Amino acid sequence: MKSPASLIGNLVRYTIFIAMVLITTWLKDQAFEQGKLSGIFLVLCLSAAALSLLFFIRQFNLEQKYFSDRLNSRPKVLANAFGFLFLLVLIIGGLNLVIGWLQVAGSIPKFETTVTKFDLKDGGFWLNILIVGIILPILQQFIATGFFFNYFFRRATPINTVLGMLISGLIFAALQFQPFFMPAFLQLSLGWLFALSFLYTRRFEVPVCLNIFSAILMIILA
Repeated sequence: MKSPASLIGNLVRYTIFIAMVLITTWLKDQAFEQGKLSGIFLVLCLSAAALSLLFFIRQFNLEQKYFSDRLNSRPKVLANAFGFLFLLVLIIGGLNLVIGWLQVAGSIPKFETTVTKFDLKDGGFWLNILIVGIILPILQQFIATGFFFNYFFRRATPINTVLGMLISGLIFAALQFQPFFMPAFLQLSLGWLFALSFLYTRRFEVPVCLNIFSAILMIILA
């Protein structure tokens, strides 16, 4: 149960991790409800986010010793995958620009996770950047890529790669709580790109940085 080699233990841990992210997301929704900040829920949200983040980082680092496939070094990734990562940045940035344009044109609805009622000068805007643009993407990537691939798709086989990427994208899209098809599909596409970046580099910070970039750009364009 305590080792990542235990499937039951992994399922229990993963379920608890998902619950922690869902609680943090719910507190975020309450903190920004109807475009107004709630001080109590904001404090609760930041507290839950900080505790979840610290716990996830500690757990993720502790579990690395159980994995036979060590992560690539950062210099190696930058040297060998720079072109690939640059292309992903362009694709993700372009996809967000298309999403923003379609939302302005009224072709697709606003995303449920995007808070749009704060101006640049408002403190709520920067809190939105912190929580929705930085903290939640990190927590969501722990669920959609970090713990997910370490627990369930650790072996690098073609079937595991394809199936893992598809399911990872679905998990990421589910965490966005989009009630309409097109926003959900666009989030699914982003989830696949994040999963692909992790599988290609085996560096967890890569999908995290890409998700943060996408989330902040989405907030700015909203």
